[in-house]
Amino acid sequence: MFWRLSHRSVPILFLALSGLWTAGIYLPFLYSIAFPNVEIQHLVKALEGREPPRQGLSSLVRGIVDSNGHLKRTILVGSYHGVSAEFKSRQWHTSKETEFAYLAWFEKRSNTTILIVNLTEIDESTLRFDIREGKPLALARIYLLPLFALAFSVYWFRRVTTLKHVETNYVPDPLRH
Repeated sequence: MFWRLSHRSVPILFLALSGLWTAGIYLPFLYSIAFPNVEIQHLVKALEGREPPRQGLSSLVRGIVDSNGHLKRTILVGSYHGVSAEFKSRQWHTSKETEFAYLAWFEKRSNTTILIVNLTEIDESTLRFDIREGKPLALARIYLLPLFALAFSVYWFRRVTTLKHVETNYVPDPLRH
């Protein structure tokens, strides 16, 4: 009895967990499309040459533009949002991290680049930018693995419920023995 109960509940549990995992990956991405971060947008426009960079970002933008050229085009392909708080020296300190990943085309580069822009806000005032190049395979793994898990869990759930339905409707034929 116990094995049979767990045999039917495991696909339901796996379906719920993979659904939460998929939502955890894709909802921040949809949120970043609907409500883009103004600071990161300003930095991307400065890298494109459409806006002058802020005073604190001019050396960062100049270094990237000198080595890679201006951005020709960007497409948002990923995002991450995180918030943390800590109590230190009898004061609360909060940090908010926002990370956007772009498919980026630079003037001086022939191939496409994954451009990752990370913005860290400490106590809602200090802004720190970090720009780096990402790996396309890592980004694909982050977005495809939850979808594969969700598809497998839907298949497994449907298979178990179909088998359960067949078992409950089965009536042996007494004349066939």
